[in-house]
Amino acid sequence: MKKMVLFIFFSMLYADNYELRLYEKVLSELFQKSSVKVFVDSNTNLFQNSKVLKVVKSCKEADVLILYHPAMKCDRPLFVTSYKNYTKYQAIGAFYWRKGRPQLRLDKQQLKKFHLHLNSELRKYAR
Repeated sequence: MKKMVLFIFFSMLYADNYELRLYEKVLSELFQKSSVKVFVDSNTNLFQNSKVLKVVKSCKEADVLILYHPAMKCDRPLFVTSYKNYTKYQAIGAFYWRKGRPQLRLDKQQLKKFHLHLNSELRKYAR
């Protein structure tokens, strides 16, 4: 029982760390900046230890919005956390978990609209 609890704890820790590293990599590549300002509607704890992503309090000062529940309107690139929201809203991309596996989607048209360019490593995730 003790081993199972430890396994679950470390799995959750790894998932959060993996998610943060993925956001850092993708957003720094898209915006071609060493520091990207993000507005997050919830789960700001995930981004607290990031050296690349800086959480801001207003969507107007952000480079990108990372929304779990996209209800706000702001003229900034939108990154969502579910496939349903990716298809429903005009998002530049989505990162979500499906069957325990991370999924990354990027929208070519939305990236072009905001003048964001994909490097060769990220092109395979664009549709």
